[in-house]
Amino acid sequence: MNALNPVGEKFDPNRHQAVSMVDGASRDPAVPPNHVVEVMQKGYLIGERVIRPALVIVSAP
Repeated sequence: MNALNPVGEKFDPNRHQAVSMVDGASRDPAVPPNHVVEVMQKGYLIGERVIRPALVIVSAP
């Protein structure tokens, strides 16, 4: 079993569950829109199968 740590990755609804959106420029200007800025709860994979999606905060477009 592998933990997901998707900070900085592009939001993927198959692996992530967005719980909030924030203005990415206010947190980190280097984070592009629709990318994960913070993980609220880790997600888990077994192989390529998602056991639990990561609960994340995403930068607004």
